[in-house]
Amino acid sequence: MDRSGTKHSEANQIGVLGAGDTAEVPVSARFDTAGDKRLTVHVRGRYYDSDGATSEIVHLKHPVFVTVSEPSTSTTVPPRVQIETHNAVADADTTVTVTVSNGDDAALTDLSLRLDSVTGEMQAQTALTPVLAAENSTTYEFTVEPSEAGETALKATLRYNDGETVEAFDTMQVEPLRDDVSVYATAFEENDSVAVRYRVTNHGNAPIDNVVISGASNQSELPTTSLQSVDAATSETVVVDVNSWPSDTATVAATYDVGETTGRATQSVQFDSAATTTGTNGLTVALGSVDPSNSSTFLLSGFFGGLVVTALLFTGRRWVRDD
Repeated sequence: MDRSGTKHSEANQIGVLGAGDTAEVPVSARFDTAGDKRLTVHVRGRYYDSDGATSEIVHLKHPVFVTVSEPSTSTTVPPRVQIETHNAVADADTTVTVTVSNGDDAALTDLSLRLDSVTGEMQAQTALTPVLAAENSTTYEFTVEPSEAGETALKATLRYNDGETVEAFDTMQVEPLRDDVSVYATAFEENDSVAVRYRVTNHGNAPIDNVVISGASNQSELPTTSLQSVDAATSETVVVDVNSWPSDTATVAATYDVGETTGRATQSVQFDSAATTTGTNGLTVALGSVDPSNSSTFLLSGFFGGLVVTALLFTGRRWVRDD
């Protein structure tokens, strides 16, 4: 916006910025005369609290000074190509965003955007757009799967207008795949029916997919259920009905796909059959860990005559309490 109050450009729905994040937003302005120009950039947004509610509405203003030159013999402005990378994990899908901005006063035609790695270890992908209007932009999203940890140099090549080209480069940091998943089970009674609640926690750095959860012992079996996916550093729960209160010790297992491999997490769970007759809450004992290198955890909690009893025995590096 200039001093006269004329609005030259506007961009909406930019997205969400976390603490320390930045975003580049392409905007444009056209002036009838050359010379020094003073503009003001207005930024409006909202702060959200931990519950997701709006805590504050902000309006920031920042002056911008530009110098407008007389047009040269050639007024063609080449398009701008920008690569944006996200957290990447080896052998797991990640998204790379490429934005093409057309700052010229003429449309671009026959756009072909190719994304690949500089050294060729990543399979090239191509996206096509027939026309990009003047003073406009478009965004492409590519799903890539880095083959190894470290740095991957990316190159985006835009071809347009019968063979003209523009290139852009960026480096993507790739972490090693970390597979760390745990599974828990608890039983509860509600409205005269008994159910088992499974919880799958993904402590790793890549999503897990096609999760199948089951449980069995030498006396009975627990129902089998599934989850489509569990994102990294998150937990998902699912509840299934059972015919009666589980009365023995069962081994609960979750199988899943992570990266290019299949993983499995197991846990030993003991259900207290006395809870169905005394009216007290059931006890859950969780033993074991995802892999043999981790130490086991013993957790016992319940209610007895209004007295809360909690016992914890820690035998290794890490413990997780299942409330």
